[in-house]
This record gives sequence, structure tokens and C-alpha cells, in this order.
Amino acid sequence: MTEISWPSPKEFYDQFKDDPETGQKTAFKLGQELGQEFMRRYGIKGDSLEAVAELLNAMMSIVKCEPTARVDGNKVILRNTGFCLIMRAAIAFDIPWGWIDTYFAWPWLEGIASNVRPDIKMKVEAARYRGDPICIHVFEVE
Repeated sequence: MTEISWPSPKEFYDQFKDDPETGQKTAFKLGQELGQEFMRRYGIKGDSLEAVAELLNAMMSIVKCEPTARVDGNKVILRNTGFCLIMRAAIAFDIPWGWIDTYFAWPWLEGIASNVRPDIKMKVEAARYRGDPICIHVFEVE
């Protein structure tokens, strides 16, 4: 089994805080690498939205978040109302929560999903760092 590591949110922020666009690209690539490994590890195959949801749920379970990704029509919707590793890291390490979501967590998730559908794009309809009571990530094929 391949070992994959990625920087902690604090390490990532320290490395990319002055170059967030490079950080965003790096996080996407890290998501792709991790997603490839988890597709192999969990035997996720195909390019369906169901496969996207299955992969996202596997990843969310690993980071101790709710595995709530579900196909809804022509989208995959991921909702998080519970524990959030990114929120906890932002508070614990005094990292700007909006920065770490925008340049680390969100491109990482989109990179993961792109393993199943390279043409998939993620929109964030709600984010707790903005004051919303829930985070809602919508994955759609354009």
C-alpha cells in the first residue's frame, strides 16, 4: 500500500500564505494523489457521480468528518454540520479559517473528485467560516 503524506494545515499556511495561488494548485494536486490512492484502496471504479460520492465519503471518513456525499440529480452534494478538521486547525493554530478553506481544503476536495471526473467543478454554497450553520459543497460536471 502506498504511503501518502500531506502537510498539516499549519504547515501549508506557513508555506503558502504569501503565494495562495500556488498553494491552491498544490492542494489540488495533493487531492489528486490522495484520491488516486483511495480509489485503488477501496476499489472505486468508473466515472459516475455515485463513484464521486463514494470517493468523497471514503475521504471524509478518514479525516473524521461526516461521510454525507450524496448524488442529487446531476450533482453530488456534500454537507458538513459536524466535526471539521479545518475549523479545528484554524482555531488551534490561529490560521485564517477562510484562507485555509479557500486555498487548501476546497481545492483538495476538488482534486480528490477530479480522479473520477476530471471535468467536475466544485461550488461552495454555504461555509461555516462565513457564518453559515453548515458547509455545503456541490460537485457538478460542466
